Amino acid sequence: MPIRNLADVIELEKVPIWERIPEQNVFERLRGVGERQPNHLAIQALLTGEADEIPREIFYDEFIQKTTQAGNLFINLGVGPESVVALLPFLSPEALFALFGAMAVGIASPLNPLLETSHLIGILQETAAAVLVYSSEWLTPETLKQLDRIRAAVPGLKAVIQLGGQDKLPPGVIDFEQALAAQPADRLRQDKAPTREDVAALFHTGGTTGRPKLAQLTHGGLLVATWTIATVTTDAPDAISFLGLPLFHAAGAIVLGLTRLAWGQTVVLLTPFGLRNPTIVRNHWLWVERLRATMIAGVPTTLFALLSAGNEQFDRSLVRLCLSGAAAVPVELAKRFQHKFGIPLVEAYGMTETYGSVAINPYAGECRYGSVGLRMPYLEVIIAELDSVGEIRRRCDIDEIGHVLMRGPQVFVGYLAKENNRGVLLADGWMVSGDLGRMDTDGYLWLTGRAKDLIIRGGHNIDPQGVELALAKHPAVELAAVVGCPDSYAGELPVAFVQLYPGQQASAEELRAFCQQHVVERAAVPVDVFVVPGLPLTAVGKIYKPALRREAARRIFEKQLAELTKSGVKARVEMIEHPKHGTLARIVIDDASSWEESALRDFCRTLLGGYQLHHELVLPQRPN
Repeated sequence: MPIRNLADVIELEKVPIWERIPEQNVFERLRGVGERQPNHLAIQALLTGEADEIPREIFYDEFIQKTTQAGNLFINLGVGPESVVALLPFLSPEALFALFGAMAVGIASPLNPLLETSHLIGILQETAAAVLVYSSEWLTPETLKQLDRIRAAVPGLKAVIQLGGQDKLPPGVIDFEQALAAQPADRLRQDKAPTREDVAALFHTGGTTGRPKLAQLTHGGLLVATWTIATVTTDAPDAISFLGLPLFHAAGAIVLGLTRLAWGQTVVLLTPFGLRNPTIVRNHWLWVERLRATMIAGVPTTLFALLSAGNEQFDRSLVRLCLSGAAAVPVELAKRFQHKFGIPLVEAYGMTETYGSVAINPYAGECRYGSVGLRMPYLEVIIAELDSVGEIRRRCDIDEIGHVLMRGPQVFVGYLAKENNRGVLLADGWMVSGDLGRMDTDGYLWLTGRAKDLIIRGGHNIDPQGVELALAKHPAVELAAVVGCPDSYAGELPVAFVQLYPGQQASAEELRAFCQQHVVERAAVPVDVFVVPGLPLTAVGKIYKPALRREAARRIFEKQLAELTKSGVKARVEMIEHPKHGTLARIVIDDASSWEESALRDFCRTLLGGYQLHHELVLPQRPN
C-alpha cells in the first residue's frame, strides 16, 4: 500500500518482516521473478543517449540465464562462499550480470573506477579478492599501465575479466561474454546456497580519495531493503525506472538496481556513464517520453541541470515521482522542480551502512520540503544525546537536535576491518549515523548537519550548515561548503569555499560581508572565503568535504611558512592521509641551503607546533 504517514508505516510493521519475505538469498529472489515472468522486459540499455539510438533490450529469461552463467563462471575460477569478486563497473547489462552473479556464489565488491590505484590496491588486498572484473570503459592507456601493478600487488587474484571492448583485450585478461557462453545457464553449480546471514557484498564508503571503509551487507539485509524500498516508492511490476547512478554506490546498485529487478520491474541504464553523460542530461525528457518512464532519480546537481535542459515539449505524464538523495535537496530546487514538471521531487536519506535507505518523504502523502521524510518500515530511528564515549545518554525530545541513530534488519553487520566499528555500532544494536537531526511530532526526520562536520572554535561548536544556507541566498552563489581550518589559538576556524553560477561575479570580501549580515552566530562567520572554479564532488554528486578540509589546512600552513620563503627557503606543503594521524601536513623543503638543519627543524616546530593537525618535515638530501 502507498505510504501516506507514520501510521501507515506502523500498520505495515504489524506483520513480521520474515513473513513477507520467504527467500533466503538475493539470487533466489531474482530467479523466482524470472520464472514467473520470463518474457517481461528487465533491462533497457542506452549506449550513447543520442536521440536516434535504439536501446538494447534484455528480458527476464535472458537476465537470469546470464546471471546464472556469471555465477558458474566465478565458481569455475575458484570462487567460493567467502571469496570476493571485485568489480569496477560502469552501467551495462553485463555489469549487472557480473554483480548479481558474484553475490549468488560469493561476495561482490563493487568499487569506484575513479579510485586512486593505491587505494584500489589497498581494498583488493584487504578483501583478498579472488577475481577482478572491470568494464572496458575503465581501460585507458593510464589504467592499462596500472593493471600489471595491480596484479603484482595482489598475488591472490586468480583471474582478471573484462566486460565489453573485445577489440582491446589486454594479454591474460578473460573476455566476459566469451567465457559466459561456455557456462551452463540452467542452474548454479554450487554445493550450498547462501543464507540470509551470509555476506553478499562489500560496499566501500567515501569518495575518490582518503581511506575507504568496507561495509558488509548480508543477503537478508538486501532482501529487507529491497522490500521496504519498493514499498515506499513503487512495487508495481509495470514500473519503468531510470538508473543513472553508479553501481558501486548503494543508491545505484540497491535502490535503483536490485530493488527494481527483485520486483520484476524494468530498469533503464542511462549509458555507461549515467547522469554524468551530458548527452543523457540534454535528452533526458526525450527518453522519459520514449521509454515511458514511471520513476526517475538524481542528485541535486543533476536535477539542477534537468531544470535548465528545456525539452518541455516531451510527455512526462507517466512519471510518478523523482527520487533524490546522496546530498541535501535545496527547498527552492524541490519547489521549482515540481512546479515546472508537475513531478513530486521526493527526498530520501540513506547511507551505505543502511543499504541506501533510512527515510523517505511519502509521495502519496505530504512531502515536507527540507525534511528527509518518514523512517523506512521495520527500521527504528531515534534522535539521541551521546555521552563522551559515544553511548546513548538519553533520547532527545521532539524537535530537539541530537545524533541520528537507527536499528533494524537494514543496518549492516559491520565494517570488514573491525576497528572501524568502534563508535558506530553500539552494543544494543543501534548504529550511530554520524548525522545530526531532529524528529518532528509527525515522525518526519530533519537533518541539521554532520556530527563530524562540526567546527569546534575554542570549545564552541559551529554547525556549518547554517552558514552554507546563508551563503546559498546570495544570487551569485551556486554551491557553498564551510569547513574547519586549523588555528593555533582556537583549534579550528570556519572557512568557506564557494562556487559561483556561470557568468556571475562576487569577491571574497563581498561574500564574507554577506555572511556577516545573514549569519546570526558571529563565531560562525567564515574568517576566509575562497572563490573556486568548482567544488570537489563524489561520483554521486556530494560535495567532498575531506578534500576541502585538506585544502584549507594546506593554505593556512603555506601562509605560516611565508617567513621561510622570504629567507630564501623553497618549501611546499603536501596534505596526505596517515594511518595513525589521519590527515597530515608534510612540509617538503626543496632548498634550505642557507639554514642549518637543526635550526630549520626548531623554526618549523615553533611555527607549526601549536596546530592540532600533525605535520612532518621532509628535508633535501645533502651531500656528505
